[in-house]
Amino acid sequence: MARRGRDGADRGVTSVEPAVPGPDIAAAADAGHQAPGWLLLGRDGRLTAYASCAEGLVRWTESVPGSDVWHGPDLFPVEGWAGRFTLSQDSGGFVWFAGTRLREGAPNGRELIVAAQYQTGRPLGDWRAVGNPFPEREEEPRPPYGDPVVLPDGAGALHVLATRFGTGVRGRTRRPDGMWDNWQDYQGKWVRGAVAPLVTAQGRAEFLAPFRGGASYWGQRGPGAAFTWLGRMEADAVEGTHSSYETGRGTGTYFWRHPADGGVIAYRPQASAGVVHALMPLGGAGGVGPVGITRARVNGYDCTVMLQRGAQGCPEIAAYPTEGEQYGAWWAPVGDRCAGLPAITRDARGAVTIAMLDTTGGLCIARQDLTDPGLTFGPWSRVA
Repeated sequence: MARRGRDGADRGVTSVEPAVPGPDIAAAADAGHQAPGWLLLGRDGRLTAYASCAEGLVRWTESVPGSDVWHGPDLFPVEGWAGRFTLSQDSGGFVWFAGTRLREGAPNGRELIVAAQYQTGRPLGDWRAVGNPFPEREEEPRPPYGDPVVLPDGAGALHVLATRFGTGVRGRTRRPDGMWDNWQDYQGKWVRGAVAPLVTAQGRAEFLAPFRGGASYWGQRGPGAAFTWLGRMEADAVEGTHSSYETGRGTGTYFWRHPADGGVIAYRPQASAGVVHALMPLGGAGGVGPVGITRARVNGYDCTVMLQRGAQGCPEIAAYPTEGEQYGAWWAPVGDRCAGLPAITRDARGAVTIAMLDTTGGLCIARQDLTDPGLTFGPWSRVA
């Protein structure tokens, strides 16, 4: 574990809170508080991993690009922290976080909060309360709120989207000039869980709002535009398992698990002209939670690489030619039992990098062996 304290500024250490006990991090991850996509590459080439604990947000930071030496875990405490959070990275490399804070006096005792990390290893900005989009009094117990999602588009607007079963999807936008609009209603009364967001390389934002038996599809016509309803799809899915990735220029593919066996399904709402909109099975039966996604060249082919927590609680990986779901995918274990969901991205060299929290809350990293044309990995390194 990295040494902590104020003298650690040049080491990327920005928190002076006591070290976070690993079991607390592992317990939060196993309770479902680990955000999908929790491993990100900064503009300076360093990776950062994020997690949660009872007191707030936890962070590890690579010392230099490609290093097995990391700083952390550093704790960023949040008063009233509800535990769950989501994150997103904009085109400038800023990392945005959305979570929930429990506060006396707030509608229904809770409010949504957002914060940003503007540079790898530097402090987070202040958490800003953006209100509660569901202030209606609770006449009777309802299913939990969906996790709030923060979605930065290419025009510099920041969208916060939240869901509540029985009410629908509501969103609030911070315009590029810093002013916040009022909450907007995106319908979907029977929405279940959080929306599945996506921003294309051109900066156009979109999302799926899942409900039992399908999902509504909302998107911008271009960066900075309002969200409009683009249609719906009929597809059973396990709640809380949706994820997405841009697999073609301006085209996103969404992934979720089928309730029959937990296998992964892929779907492109904006398939190319002449292509049949079909649900494509990709194996992974018995896995849990959303899959992590990245793209990389494998044996010379552009491939979509997926990472899941498998039926035995261990990370499993699979790859297939991008937008070639008809060829299928074969899953293989790549590590020991983990806490929560594993994460995947590419590092500064372009190597596929996978991360997991071990059962004691330590951060473990494994990287693709770039000397092998296939998708092979070096040994796991427990960095903290």
